[in-house]
Amino acid sequence: MGKEFTYDELLDRYKTSQDKISELQKTIKELEAKKKLKIGKLIFDEAVSKFVNLLPQIIYQSDTKGNFLFLNKFALRSFGYTEDDFKKGMNIQQILNNKDDFLEYREGFEGGLKTEGKPYTLKKKDGTLFYGLIYSTALIIEDNYPIIFGTVIDHSEFQEIYNRLVSTQQELKELNVAKDKLFSIIAHDLKNPFNAISGFSELILSGINEYTIEQIENYITIIHKSSAKGYDLLENLLDWTRSQTGMLKISKDNFKLSRLVQENLEFHNEKALIKGIKLLADCDESLIVNADNNMVNTVLRNLVTNALKFTKKGGTVKISANKYKASGLEKRYVKITVKDTGIGIQKDVLDKLFKLYESHSTAGTDFEQGTGLGLILCKDFVEKNNGKIWVESVPNKGSSFYFTLPLQE
Repeated sequence: MGKEFTYDELLDRYKTSQDKISELQKTIKELEAKKKLKIGKLIFDEAVSKFVNLLPQIIYQSDTKGNFLFLNKFALRSFGYTEDDFKKGMNIQQILNNKDDFLEYREGFEGGLKTEGKPYTLKKKDGTLFYGLIYSTALIIEDNYPIIFGTVIDHSEFQEIYNRLVSTQQELKELNVAKDKLFSIIAHDLKNPFNAISGFSELILSGINEYTIEQIENYITIIHKSSAKGYDLLENLLDWTRSQTGMLKISKDNFKLSRLVQENLEFHNEKALIKGIKLLADCDESLIVNADNNMVNTVLRNLVTNALKFTKKGGTVKISANKYKASGLEKRYVKITVKDTGIGIQKDVLDKLFKLYESHSTAGTDFEQGTGLGLILCKDFVEKNNGKIWVESVPNKGSSFYFTLPLQE
């Protein structure tokens, strides 16, 4: 027979078993509650994930090393990536165009910081760039491990508006400088030649019976030079003004460059003979360019005038032209060179030659004066004909002005 228990013993055993049952029931209830909580969290996480994927907004999660833990569907589409790309592993470096931006981003979040609308240049999978504002924050989870939650707002439209405003501001600045330059020329440079013409012609008229033939000849020479200077300046001024106001129409056509070069030789021949300068040309008869004839003529006239102006007696000015292949461009060009053996240009002056707001003028070898407007006009006209202009010079040895024009189409 088994052991017999007293009533008290049986009562103790019953109470003990009831306590254990109660503890077990409590444990079961706790487990069921945790299970429900876990299921509820999973349902919640899934609902949030679905909701975030519906948003037309870039949403992401990453670690502090920039590895993406989550990218919503809109983010993947915006950056041109696929779910497979994400599964293989993606890093924020893939969308930040500047490497320094990633270092700044990483250092900031290692300190638990947040960004509020910080602008970045972002990059799509195909290399296309756009501007974005990144709003993000770091949340500390288990083991003090931060997770970064962020969103990106496409800022391209606002950036383009800002860029246009900056461009407009620069254009207004240049127009204001152009206005000041125009007033300066009218008030001073254009006035001086006419003062000389008026003054010396008055001297001749008042003392024609008193002056010798030699004196009268000197005065007439001054009048001639002043009138020529005034005419050239006025012509440049009118061309430049029409160009700046959009009144100068470009009429491009195919024409022989050698013909225009020959016309400029004949036009400047007298000036070259007076100063004792050799004026030469080397231009292939077969070179045909596509440009505005009048504009190219103005460019050549100004460059040859300047070359003669800064070349001493016994020097040489040469116009040459040859085919030119610009790097990175498929279109064929002609490079025209106006080279002289004159006084050259100082290095600190070279950078100012084609800039209106820094234009520079130097007296010629016969003390000829200028305004610096001619070279500014040359740059404007060359660029309007899809060409480029530049200069190389060595002080006391001479200068070479180059400009390009497209060959016939």
